[in-house]
Amino acid sequence: MKYNHTTFGAVALSVVLACSIVFVQPTLASNPKTIAVLYFENNSVVDKDKLDPLKKGLADMMITEMSKVKGIKVVERQRIQSIIEELNLNETEMVDKATTQNMGKLLGAQVMLFGGFSNLFNDKLRIDVRIVRTETGETVKAEEETGELDEFLTMLQSLVKKIAGDLEVKLSSEDEDRLEATKDGNFNGYVTYAQALDFEDQGKKLEKQGKRPEAKAAFENAKSTYQKAWDESDGYEPAKQKVDEMAALITKLK
Repeated sequence: MKYNHTTFGAVALSVVLACSIVFVQPTLASNPKTIAVLYFENNSVVDKDKLDPLKKGLADMMITEMSKVKGIKVVERQRIQSIIEELNLNETEMVDKATTQNMGKLLGAQVMLFGGFSNLFNDKLRIDVRIVRTETGETVKAEEETGELDEFLTMLQSLVKKIAGDLEVKLSSEDEDRLEATKDGNFNGYVTYAQALDFEDQGKKLEKQGKRPEAKAAFENAKSTYQKAWDESDGYEPAKQKVDEMAALITKLK
């Protein structure tokens, strides 16, 4: 019997699942809701290659915004990245229904968020998301936002409010304040932030492999790129936090 890469990925997922601690799958009625935000698809018709880093970056930024809602528990992006690397999943496998359902179970997520984005003409951006129940693969709800590139964060915040409603999570006034505290900046800065995430992930992978000099170089690239993102975005706070995180990782590897 011949095994292709997709078959191997499925087998590996089954093995990891078999070795995982058994847990009772919670229902959507429990609180807080646990959601895993998977990487987005790039369906752009303009600047497609330039915006490719947003496949990972948009997921990261959505996680940041969603984490501001206390009634929703969001799986950290690094946990998702670790599973992708451990199982050596390619892009095709990451949108395969069976594979992503198993990923959701491994992550302990009741629901998963799938999404795509399209950079359209006239500086318009469309973001589509689907909320999928992990246990059954059923789509609970689909939402979308379309707006100007420089309304990027406002669009994400609007999607988070819609998603909270779909999950029957009532936003408190504190949730609303946290979401609205971050204002829109220059869109190019968010793309740069997404590029920095790739450098960071490379560094962490190299560090796990014991390649300390290469890891340090990757973290230095990440640090300078996050700093550039901070400058370009007119002060996107997560970029500043990442600058400090990368500095600490670089110091550790000296």
